[in-house]
Amino acid sequence: MNFGLLKTLAQQQEYVTFPIKVGHQLEIHEYVWEWDNKRVWKFKCLVIATHNPTHHDGSFTAIGETSGVKIEKTYPMSYKKFAKIILLDEFKVRRSKIYFIKDKVGKDARLKSLISKDARGSEISSIPC
Repeated sequence: MNFGLLKTLAQQQEYVTFPIKVGHQLEIHEYVWEWDNKRVWKFKCLVIATHNPTHHDGSFTAIGETSGVKIEKTYPMSYKKFAKIILLDEFKVRRSKIYFIKDKVGKDARLKSLISKDARGSEISSIPC
């Protein structure tokens, strides 16, 4: 793959790469088009994996629950359909992929919070990498 060409395309398209890490609990506001109207869909999730987090072509996998159904979604790091991303919490993790959290329920699924009170609820685009 020609990374030089990819880098110039990212600069031309003005991609923004979000500083998302494993263990972040996010509220993602995503634009969704239904026929001819556009609305914002909110998705509260936990990031369980990242792939190439510093590149524009990287991605992250998030797991959340909507209407009582568990959903696992993979998003690109730079995605034009994000209205905003809000950081709800940041947990201490010791692994780069925390797929094991999908099987945990109740007290087994607890993680230790690392975030300060003033950083909670801030937009992720304003947080430095």
